[in-house]
Amino acid sequence: MNTVKINVKKTEGFKEFIVPEKITVTDALEYINKNYGENIQFRVSCRAGQCGSCAMTINKKSRLACKTKVEDKMYIEPLDGFDVIIDLVVDRSPYYKKLGTLKNYIQQKNGKPNLEELSNLKIYPNDIKDVKSIRGCIECLSCISMCPARKYSNYPGPTFMRQLARFAFDKRDDSKRESDAFNENIYNCTTCGRCVEVCPKEIDIVHNVVEKLREKTFKKGYNLESHLEVRKNALLQKRSIPKDKSSFLEEVKDEYFVENEKLRVAFFTGCLVDFRLLELGKSAVRVLNAHGVSVVIPKLQVCCGSPYIRTGQTDISEMLKKQNLEIFNKLNVDYVVTLCAGCGSTLKNDYKEKEFKIKDITEILTEVGLIEYKPLDITVTYHDPCHLRRGQKVYLEPRKILESIPKLKFVEMEIPDQCCGAGGGVRSGKPEVAALIGKRKANMVYKTDADYVITVCPFCEYHVRDSLKKYMEENSFKKEIPVMNIVSLLDKVI
Repeated sequence: MNTVKINVKKTEGFKEFIVPEKITVTDALEYINKNYGENIQFRVSCRAGQCGSCAMTINKKSRLACKTKVEDKMYIEPLDGFDVIIDLVVDRSPYYKKLGTLKNYIQQKNGKPNLEELSNLKIYPNDIKDVKSIRGCIECLSCISMCPARKYSNYPGPTFMRQLARFAFDKRDDSKRESDAFNENIYNCTTCGRCVEVCPKEIDIVHNVVEKLREKTFKKGYNLESHLEVRKNALLQKRSIPKDKSSFLEEVKDEYFVENEKLRVAFFTGCLVDFRLLELGKSAVRVLNAHGVSVVIPKLQVCCGSPYIRTGQTDISEMLKKQNLEIFNKLNVDYVVTLCAGCGSTLKNDYKEKEFKIKDITEILTEVGLIEYKPLDITVTYHDPCHLRRGQKVYLEPRKILESIPKLKFVEMEIPDQCCGAGGGVRSGKPEVAALIGKRKANMVYKTDADYVITVCPFCEYHVRDSLKKYMEENSFKKEIPVMNIVSLLDKVI
């Protein structure tokens, strides 16, 4: 019998056991209790991934124990974010008490459902499409366990918002669910996608709950002042940030062609590259050219709309999307390339009408083939932007690039794809929440003792840099760890 070693966290601490391979975690726990004389306490019921009772933290992620196979050196812990009763059993009662405050039933104008009136109300398929997409929840609470906004702020978590959305999207419900959503801090969600990643029923809580609920909330006038300021920028300049000097698009040419062209791409700059990080944009052109990629730069492009989609301002995002589609759909290029995780995720996932293909710059470079880089004797760690790791499923390509640079030492931080706290309008709308989440990221970075943090998102770059500076000052550290975009790094070694 082939075996594997697993580590189970009991009340008194971790303990290692040898169990048969290819069995589920629940089977492994029962095997341990039977063959080792242990009495590990854990919840399990249906064993078919339908009841949600067996959710645990397995290798740092929330998973159903009945559907997860054991792996060598696996770590099994109680569901994170809850008080532990004993061993792997956590106290779920705070969630159920919170859910009880929701008025978890259809309400009408007088506060009570009129059964006769409801029975005469005609419901059509289009009326239930939004509700139908979010009804598969088994309340395993995996999403709540992994949610950074819940962990570091007064936010009830993804599945609470999912329950709220069920009624907000139901035409039979007349109550002010939008007000409830606002008061329950729906704008604390960073839209990092952790909840979607761990959901055993693959419910897209980010797009089908939070963003749609924010759209309804915004339309009813429940919004944040800072988000309205960002709105003014779009109305004035079709960018999410104000212009304070000449832009990247004003300083560069329309085309940068190379001989022996491998690919031709159109560069979607994004707001930060265009208005703030001009040198980063110029580095991107040089790096692409060095890899045999010709670059076309459409001068009339505007904000991708991501900040407005994430904050419920869909009227603005639709206006911006329409202009970008008119420009990029006409281009004769192999791909549209992005340098910003948020832009790339938005173009890939929210531009349903696009006639072009999108790729992150790291995808383009690895596709055409990495070149021989100059050696660089530094130690780096890498931060996975949420909109790249989960929004685009791109995480191997940046690591492949880092590992190909001679003399460069690459070390992983504890949770490289842990949200930095900046996304979803949180950095602008709830800076105190963004700072708390960012502090956790800064702690992970400093534990690596790296010389630099590398990322592929200008927005993450700003926030991680601010978080590291504050963390360094609070702890009186002498070592400063700068943040660098992977493109800036490549510009040094091409």
